[in-house]
Amino acid sequence: MSKGKCKLCLLDGMDLQESHFLSAGIYRLLRGDGEANPNPWVIMEKAAFQTSKQQKAPLLCSDCEQRLSRNGENWALRNCLKADRSFPLAATLASQSPDLSSAQTTTKVYYASGISAIDVDALSYFAASIFWRGSIYPWNRDGSYPVNLGPFQEPFRTYLMGLAPFPKDSSLWVIVREGGQIDRMTYAPLGKREGKVHVYKFPMPGLGFSLTVSKNVPTNYRNLCFVHGNGNPIIATTILEDMLMRDAVRLGEKSLRKCASMLI
Repeated sequence: MSKGKCKLCLLDGMDLQESHFLSAGIYRLLRGDGEANPNPWVIMEKAAFQTSKQQKAPLLCSDCEQRLSRNGENWALRNCLKADRSFPLAATLASQSPDLSSAQTTTKVYYASGISAIDVDALSYFAASIFWRGSIYPWNRDGSYPVNLGPFQEPFRTYLMGLAPFPKDSSLWVIVREGGQIDRMTYAPLGKREGKVHVYKFPMPGLGFSLTVSKNVPTNYRNLCFVHGNGNPIIATTILEDMLMRDAVRLGEKSLRKCASMLI
């Protein structure tokens, strides 16, 4: 344990914990127990490999570690896709009628504000914490930062500290992944500039998150924002799986094919 300034509360001289980029709970979900090599796959910009090593660094004090767990991570891990294939959040949605759907697509939209079993605040907080963590440390093997929030980094920090609301110059999409064969696949948040906005995405067992940041978030992005959108819309779709596989193939090239077969 080392002493230093906590990246979240900004207090100096703190005992810094070995903070995970992706939580230890996510790593446990990704293990293939019973397989010859049960270790999860790590998929990065230029490599894909199996390892028991978890990405962590001395970044946060104990109080802030507990803050992230208590305010978002615990709920997300209780309700995502589990190793035994149970999926509480998907089961909750399946018990409801979608608010928006179409015969031409598998995509459905539910308004989480009307579903008491969904903790909108916790799920929003968890997603924001993952993207924020990606912006405060050079997690990539080449020493680069997976997420570049730029001027939006401080608003996310103050939101996570409970000092401000969810940043207005952002849109968070929450997606329940349906019908996928790789729904336990994950990779660290990644993204890029698309026109006048920066878009970052992060998949985890059964779920996908997309964060758009810009001084002028387009209306179509904002309408489906889990935080700012009318009714707190949550998306359930099968479409995401093909998109994730294309991303993963690009990231891991041939090694991804082995990864996908191990995660089915």
